Amino acid sequence: MKRNIPFFESSIVAVAAVLLFVLNANAQEPFHVKWTMDYTQAGVSDHANFAPTDAMLAGGPNTFTLPTVYSSGGAIVVGYIIRPWPVIFSNSRYMEFTFTANSFKYDITSIGFRLRRSNNGPNSIKVRTSMDGFAADLNAFVISNNGTFNTYNIPVSFTNLSNNTFTLRIYAYNSIDIYGTLWFDEISVNGDVQAIILPVDITYFKGHSENGQTALEWETAWEKHSSEFVIERSSDMKNFTGVGTIAASGETTGRTSYSFMDIDPPARTSYYRLKLVDQDGRFTTCKPISVLNPLITADIRIAPNPATSQRITLVVPDSRDAALALFTSWGTPVPFRREDGARGYIHLIPIRALISGIYFVMYEKDGRKEHLKVLVP
Repeated sequence: MKRNIPFFESSIVAVAAVLLFVLNANAQEPFHVKWTMDYTQAGVSDHANFAPTDAMLAGGPNTFTLPTVYSSGGAIVVGYIIRPWPVIFSNSRYMEFTFTANSFKYDITSIGFRLRRSNNGPNSIKVRTSMDGFAADLNAFVISNNGTFNTYNIPVSFTNLSNNTFTLRIYAYNSIDIYGTLWFDEISVNGDVQAIILPVDITYFKGHSENGQTALEWETAWEKHSSEFVIERSSDMKNFTGVGTIAASGETTGRTSYSFMDIDPPARTSYYRLKLVDQDGRFTTCKPISVLNPLITADIRIAPNPATSQRITLVVPDSRDAALALFTSWGTPVPFRREDGARGYIHLIPIRALISGIYFVMYEKDGRKEHLKVLVP
């Protein structure tokens, strides 16, 4: 739905909006492509211009299986553990992180990651990229300490990129023996997306919850050759999915109001943004807004905590279709039987009685992931 306001009622506002639009024409939007390695090798991006692929180990399989390749040990959540590594440098053994960029031009300004080596693990690291065909080291360093994560940030200046695939490779070598391990955590490629000037100026974009639905409203100061607005929703500010489309006015010299109703939002905070598309197919996105759907009345929790060796109970506001996993403090999966009770109670019944210690329950649903600590005395 849209409402046109005559030009003579809004000329001052429109002129001010045009001036602001021109002043902001060269603004840049930061982006981050990340591989958290949190029980997955999938990458995520907080900008629609980038599509990451799963991280990949080259040069042979990962032989670390004692008992799982994922473990905490100082990681942000968990780290991914790999072995073996060569004694001398090999250009065929590395971890690879790749994303594909779409139409926007962009700059890469830094690369970050966290590494941890075992006592007998590789201590020599090389970092290379596809920008020169992996011919030269972007950086090289030695890990001087063992058993703790080290954070690395490499400033770079790769500018005016577009419609390409970017790949980062991290090589490791100088391992004492085949049992030496290296942990990977929080690998990220960071930069700025260059602004694309579209003939649409948004004066506001807002939303609110309304009877279990989300009502969105926005207004343009003026439009020229505009085609449509694609409404996109996300649960994590990273992965956005289109939930609707509203036709744009095409040509306006005054304020135009629009509205859209998301009739089936998830029961939690959702993030919305507009993709502004012109008649030539070019597009850009506006800054996301958050809208809380008030159906969530309580946090996920363990009750009681400490639990017993025979049963761990969760209280979950909406347990339908939720994925659950149970791990020891070392990241070892613990098999269990799930029993869904009344009023959001979920009982995890271990196949074997748990020994005393700290355990973690992982809850995942609709993009929301939580790790809950539970004590078994």
